[in-house]
Amino acid sequence: MRTLVIHQAQANVVHVTDGDEVHGDVMTYEGDISGPDGLEGVIVGINNSARRHGETHWDRVGMATFSFAGDDSICVSGVLRYESNQQYSHAGSRHVSAVVGGTGQFIGVRGELASVRNDDGSFTHTFTLL
Repeated sequence: MRTLVIHQAQANVVHVTDGDEVHGDVMTYEGDISGPDGLEGVIVGINNSARRHGETHWDRVGMATFSFAGDDSICVSGVLRYESNQQYSHAGSRHVSAVVGGTGQFIGVRGELASVRNDDGSFTHTFTLL
């Protein structure tokens, strides 16, 4: 197994549908990322509100691509839990997603991604790659 830790600056929300917290609401985002050995790029992603748990929180289906120089990228997908009426997760919140593929130096990659929101709004993404 290989571990890769990526830092993400606070994401820029690019688009949110009407924001009324209903099924099917979509949020798209992007953010600058950096890692070891000068690895730099951008994360682009989308979250779709899929299942509401009473008034407390939503399950959002999320997909994101970590794009690096050239053709290098890692794609992830999973269900993310957010408190109702929150665009972002709270500091310290941890979300786990599946690594579903990659390109370039990451071709054929699979594994798991654990993402944690930091106090300053940035994220620490820890990939465990098989």
